[in-house]
Amino acid sequence: MMIPELFLCPISLDLMSDPVTLLATGHTYDRRNIQRWLAGRRTCPVTMHTLPDKSELAPNRTLKHLIDRWLLTGRTLSVSDLALPTLTDNLTEEQDDTAVLEETLRIVRCLSPPGLCASLLVLLLRAPPSPAPVLELALDCLVASPSKHELATALQQEEEHKTKKIMPLIAFQLRQGSSVKVKTGLCRLIQILGSAGAHLLLGRSEQVMGALGAALVLHADNDAAVSSAALRAMWSLIRLPDEATRETAVAAGAVDALLSYISSGHKTKKKNLLLPLALETLELLLTSVDAARQAMYARSGAGGSGTATLVRMVFRVPSDGGSEHAIGSLLVTCRESGIVRVDAINAGLLEQLLLLLQTQCSPKAKTNARALLKLLRALWARH
Repeated sequence: MMIPELFLCPISLDLMSDPVTLLATGHTYDRRNIQRWLAGRRTCPVTMHTLPDKSELAPNRTLKHLIDRWLLTGRTLSVSDLALPTLTDNLTEEQDDTAVLEETLRIVRCLSPPGLCASLLVLLLRAPPSPAPVLELALDCLVASPSKHELATALQQEEEHKTKKIMPLIAFQLRQGSSVKVKTGLCRLIQILGSAGAHLLLGRSEQVMGALGAALVLHADNDAAVSSAALRAMWSLIRLPDEATRETAVAAGAVDALLSYISSGHKTKKKNLLLPLALETLELLLTSVDAARQAMYARSGAGGSGTATLVRMVFRVPSDGGSEHAIGSLLVTCRESGIVRVDAINAGLLEQLLLLLQTQCSPKAKTNARALLKLLRALWARH
């Protein structure tokens, strides 16, 4: 039987007898080979990234145990079948050895075996939280889970059976996560869970929705990775036709968060490719939830900041889909509110619409643009 790739040293491609992990990069090598490599180079053999002056090596006890077991069983078991009991034992809630957790999670990330989602979720949502490297690895494993159904089921069972509810723990990690990678990974996990059947559990949690909105606003200017991941996660929950989810999002401040994100994206010199998604998410809320429109009206009148933000999006990049969603939002709010209509006129909506109608925008955008012009006709004459 061929030697499993997990057991091969990346340098020599031979079976490792004394596996050690290069802590700076997390890759494992046979001790003799990596020591020889580091004697003449300051790079990682796998990534070729430059290493710090002091590069520590740590024994990978879990991998050593698995290699020894594989040899004792006559090399007959598959590595997944061989590793699963050890990995399960190492991921118990009582495990507090960070080194064991990290080396175990790296193996899980490599193998992606089924049956570990529940253990990984428990590890992810410990209180107090695990160290950032452990959380990052656990999130990598969950996001790469081969069974999204198992992942969603594990989340629902944890929420039902635990005395300490996990939605507040997810929200806490989103707000207070120890690293950008933890926050981004959590948003990716929420997006995956939302499409795997756990959208009601997550979407109807005001704490989770509020934390996504906070991540969207707080990181819009200084960390695009977090804000982009938060937006995708929020959209993945709101796009599904569940009235309670959308009402929860509005109650958690999603309208203000989305408008702030859109406004921030408009001001930046870099093109924000996710602005159309933010505009689509806002339109979904405004067209289906009365409280969302009320939140929009609350920002109107005194400067009309929300309305002005949407007007600026009408002719920004007509071909990217954002214009269509901006017009859809303006149409539904202008129909209901005279204050919004005045704000829209003052923000230059008429000129934007006339310019848009001369472009190759979508048929829906043109239809809604004409409807808006007709709606504003009386004010147009006075203007």
